[in-house]
Amino acid sequence: MGNLCGKQAHVEPADGQAAGSRQASTTPGTRVASKSQAAAQPEPSGGSVKKQQPPSEQQHKKVQWSIPAEPPGQQEQTTTSSAEQQPTAAAADDAQPVCKKRTDCKVKDAYKLGKTLGTGGFAIVKLATDKKTGEQFAVKIMTLPPAGVEPGDNENTREDIFKEIDILCGLNHENVVYLKEYFEEGNKVYLITELVTGGELLEAVLQRGSYSEGEARLAFVQLLRGIQYLHSKNVVHRDLKLENLLLASPDDITKVKIADFGLAKQSADAMSTVCGTPQYVAPEVIQGTSGTVYGPAVDMWSAGVVLFILLGGYPPFWSENEPALFEQIRRGKYSFDDPVWDVISHSAKDLISKLLIVHPNQRLTATQCLEHPWVTAGSVPSNPLTAARNKMQALSMKAPGFAAAMAAAEALGEEAVATGVIGGGVAVGGEMGQAYAAAGGQ
Repeated sequence: MGNLCGKQAHVEPADGQAAGSRQASTTPGTRVASKSQAAAQPEPSGGSVKKQQPPSEQQHKKVQWSIPAEPPGQQEQTTTSSAEQQPTAAAADDAQPVCKKRTDCKVKDAYKLGKTLGTGGFAIVKLATDKKTGEQFAVKIMTLPPAGVEPGDNENTREDIFKEIDILCGLNHENVVYLKEYFEEGNKVYLITELVTGGELLEAVLQRGSYSEGEARLAFVQLLRGIQYLHSKNVVHRDLKLENLLLASPDDITKVKIADFGLAKQSADAMSTVCGTPQYVAPEVIQGTSGTVYGPAVDMWSAGVVLFILLGGYPPFWSENEPALFEQIRRGKYSFDDPVWDVISHSAKDLISKLLIVHPNQRLTATQCLEHPWVTAGSVPSNPLTAARNKMQALSMKAPGFAAAMAAAEALGEEAVATGVIGGGVAVGGEMGQAYAAAGGQ
């Protein structure tokens, strides 16, 4: 199933925000393709729910909608206030992309292209070996559409592709997928990236016999460090989710990489494009009122959703109806009522509660999260999170369409696992939500 980038959607205005209350949602075991279209669009500058419904197929797709533009002459104001949420001009200077385009030779002069690692609707990924050093990389080969041509559904324009490449060129961090260099030859672009072979973090969790709160913390801290770095470079990912957290090597959760920058935005200005993945999207993104803008704090909300799932085994927001889902998110309604949370430390739940806060200026930044007691404590409970893992496992195993959907994902978007760059893939629909309910989820 494709994404909904560019789809026009009706977003009901919020009746009001419930400060201090919270909730969120995702589906374990799915990968959703992202699209660079959002990057190309100019930017104008404790309640709880006891019974939640499984998500619909629609909610497992990445979305990008349009919202009314601000009237001419009216200057937008950011909704964030902290120094990290409002990157400085100096940070913007530091974030200028490094030119990584090779023009001194052809790609096949520098690399030996090997077996195909994956194929997608718009790209093919092959193994690439540096002829001088013997080091192995992944090369993603994309066909460039003609400049100025209007793309079809779920397609990227030439400008979209190069906007994303520009962002990747300026990034170099151990917790972010690395772009070494790229070649442009004729109507094709060749992206040379690090070879990421470990697959998704969530898949690794499911394949393990057990995992603990301490291991969840280890993975989450790496996500925080990656976010901290991105925000220091004025880069807002805007689509952080478990599917976009990859492992450098199989079953090694000590090396987590943030991938898929198709919706990322590099700007010191406030943003207003409504985009992301519904279960992970922050309340301020979907307010549905003209002039509403947001900043880097949206990534911290998404991080809170990721942590909730890692520790609880299920997503915090459920609804078959998308407007109802968005209303839950806008009100920030979630709970720790499920018995799975009985074995989770109070400190971990406190960190989640300080990330899933409706008001972005009250949300912790990545730096503040790294100073939170749950992160800095010498130890956390090491007992296996058996119930949480069972929820994830039951969700993936009992969904009637899961195997077929995963086969389709491998056929359409395997390159996203190999490179983590400008990915393609599919979403898993309502069957998984029904399986989750059968497994005892809220």
